[in-house]
Amino acid sequence: MTVQGLVDWRGRPVSRKWHGGVRATLFLHVLVVLVNTANIANLMNIVGYLHGTMHMGIASASTTATNFIGAMCMLSLVGAFISDSYIKRFHTMLIFGPFEVLGYGLLAFQAHNQSLRPPQCDINKENNSCVPVHGFNFILLNIGLYTVTFGEGCLRACVASLGGDQFDNDDPVEQRQKISYFNWFTFSISFGGFLGLIFIVWVENNKGWDIGFAVCALLVLIGLIVAACGFPFYRNQIPA
Repeated sequence: MTVQGLVDWRGRPVSRKWHGGVRATLFLHVLVVLVNTANIANLMNIVGYLHGTMHMGIASASTTATNFIGAMCMLSLVGAFISDSYIKRFHTMLIFGPFEVLGYGLLAFQAHNQSLRPPQCDINKENNSCVPVHGFNFILLNIGLYTVTFGEGCLRACVASLGGDQFDNDDPVEQRQKISYFNWFTFSISFGGFLGLIFIVWVENNKGWDIGFAVCALLVLIGLIVAACGFPFYRNQIPA
């Protein structure tokens, strides 16, 4: 039996037996856990990096972190517009999700190279002579941060909706499964944040920010690969 208004990855009508349902959403739950392990940890910890490593003042670091969070939310509108109007949600995730990996890669590269960040000094000492990040290094920092927000914004706009597309509201069983999906979706966000605030924050504070950002890039990449592996099972809304 086909589901009206939805197609598979080849553009053919989907079958209720082979496409969608709980099986398809399992791939998305893995993506949500891994992405939020990286993102929530950095949303909570980025001020420490900007102040302690990049030697920005507390006010400037807090403002930059707030803009980082706000841009991530605002750019989800871009992802929603593109996926609803021009290309499928799954394709939007595959095209723009790697920007998040690139952003974390740039941050890891900058954190690893001494020439791309201010000289080391104790920012917590009174009357210190720490030089805040400036010039090209400041530009590179912002490119890395906002590349992350662009990729994450597009992912954030699509994952929940793509998961909802896997269930038919006209079918009582799938309607209940859809409610369960969003419960598990919320749990996946929280569980990812829980792991990130324990593991990623510890790595960044004890092993180095370069390793921490590199691990975040790897987690997002693995999440995208897992989500991509579910392509034969997804029901896709046709953009209009």
